[in-house]
Amino acid sequence: MNLFTKGGVLVKISLGIITKHFNSLEPIDEFLANALKYNHKIYSVIIVYSHSCDYQLIDSLKEKVKVFAVQINKAQQMIAQQRRMGVSLESIKALLDCPTLEKYGVVPYGQYRNYVVIQALLSGSEGLVFVDTDVYPRVLVKENNQIIEKEIDFFGRHLEYLQKKEVIITTSDYSGYYIIPPMSFTGMKELFFGLQKEDAYEFLINSEKHSCLNLDNDKKRKVFETDKILGGNVAIKLNDFKELPPFFSTVYNINGEHILSRGEDTLLGIKLREIDKKCIDIDTRIFHNTFGNYPEVPDIRNNSNIKDRFYYACLGWIGRNPFLNWLKREDLEEVKNKQKENIIIGSQAVASYLNDKRFLILPKALEISYTNLKQVISEYRKTLRAWNEFIDKLERWREG
Repeated sequence: MNLFTKGGVLVKISLGIITKHFNSLEPIDEFLANALKYNHKIYSVIIVYSHSCDYQLIDSLKEKVKVFAVQINKAQQMIAQQRRMGVSLESIKALLDCPTLEKYGVVPYGQYRNYVVIQALLSGSEGLVFVDTDVYPRVLVKENNQIIEKEIDFFGRHLEYLQKKEVIITTSDYSGYYIIPPMSFTGMKELFFGLQKEDAYEFLINSEKHSCLNLDNDKKRKVFETDKILGGNVAIKLNDFKELPPFFSTVYNINGEHILSRGEDTLLGIKLREIDKKCIDIDTRIFHNTFGNYPEVPDIRNNSNIKDRFYYACLGWIGRNPFLNWLKREDLEEVKNKQKENIIIGSQAVASYLNDKRFLILPKALEISYTNLKQVISEYRKTLRAWNEFIDKLERWREG
């Protein structure tokens, strides 16, 4: 059954993926097969990449579905279409130009996602479903004391709630290993409070029992309203997206390395509180193969890839927090001082626990990220102005 209809016609639903290198059809092919199995028509697949693309894979995908493959900084068709709509060059540049890609080889997560949203809006999509390259349309559940993978009607579950007038976004978490692997050491509380990840600490203190493996609620599923958006498991009603700001995140420099701040989806959730539309958590925790080697239990002390991922995640959260706290209208000086106090203790503790001196840089990263806040706010306002012009011109173009 197609649950989402408009005047009896199926809404045009697109699947969006962001990636550095597009070199595999996984997991797109699984999501398309899942849509087919449960009788959902996918209007298009939108792939936004920054570095490389295997166009033979694109051609094979085009045999099944309409495909838009867009490269960051080389989106000539998108630029031309916006120029025809009357969007100023200044706004196009603010939304589509990525100087950090040319200079440092990195793209802010928010800009990746905005490329997908813009392409979806320009090509007539009415609903957009984002998935990440390491998630799948199935959930991990416990049955007869065994953990198994169970396929679910992924699109149906999102669309069942997205069709409701007051709902603008549907989202949910993941099953699989949590992005923070099991760990336990004196000073761990200070580390996670310094990173503004207090909930993670509460979860980790019992990691010897659950190994940080999250399962789906399965038959005990409970749908609820939320402002926590997960970018790799989210559906957006595009006709109402004009009421929301664009995705936004930044890149910051620490000791010559350019770090991607996290939380481009978190920021969107905060702005949701200011409008009368709802975001619904559909309690469908799709499988996230977090470290690429499930079901192996992640071992951060003996796996350098997992250690690297955690290190960059820490820097990403630190890069996110000042802007997040500004948006939340927190007392920035008070929050910063508490975080600094905690991160000094926590960084030394985790560096010792993991035998990795890189973590000693976390207090410096915190200082840099708060120093950069003024510039980040300026970038955000510039992006917002450009976004508002794009949305305004898009609506006029559609009416004309």
